[in-house]
Amino acid sequence: MSDVNSLVNRIEGAFTTVKDKVNRQQQELLREHQGRQKRLKLFEKAQSRIVEIAKPRLEALAKKAGDRVKTTPLVSQTLRKVTFEFGSARARITLSFAVSPDYQVENVVVEQDLTVIPQLWHYDSHSEFRTPIGAIDADGLTRWLDDRIVGFVELYIQIHEGEIYDQAEYVEDPVANVKFPKFAAGATLEHGGQTYYFIDDNTKAEYARKNRLATV
Repeated sequence: MSDVNSLVNRIEGAFTTVKDKVNRQQQELLREHQGRQKRLKLFEKAQSRIVEIAKPRLEALAKKAGDRVKTTPLVSQTLRKVTFEFGSARARITLSFAVSPDYQVENVVVEQDLTVIPQLWHYDSHSEFRTPIGAIDADGLTRWLDDRIVGFVELYIQIHEGEIYDQAEYVEDPVANVKFPKFAAGATLEHGGQTYYFIDDNTKAEYARKNRLATV
């Protein structure tokens, strides 16, 4: 029969096992925390690069919209976001772009969200682009951003197409004798201090040929 000391030793052993397990877990959590902090530092640099690429493009969109849009930025430790609210009699339109890390802080996630009320038009309400924090795909991001912005502009034009045409200044192709909105001109030519508008390069070339003008 074992004595009490043997029992005590077994009890102590059980507690030691648990304590060692807790210590290992604490060390693992500490390593994870330290690794996450290092990755967050890398994310800050990656985020700055993303903003460098996105900012001039979003500014171009805001400038084109003029007083029709209200822009609201949001900045936190791990999030940069800008929201565009477009004033319109046809719909309530909210477009936002945001950049943040994924849960593991291994990738940068750039997100685009779009809301149009009422929902009378077909569009993608959400899109995202992911790229590794340590190897930003600048070319891929640029293409993604440009496609999202152009896609939104096309949707906006679709929603307000009637208004755009009603308010447009019309011009006439001097060769085809066709009138069209000035913004839709396929080509232009300066001659004698005047700008001529054409439906495409073919009528422009024909006009230049008839008038012995250079088209460059």
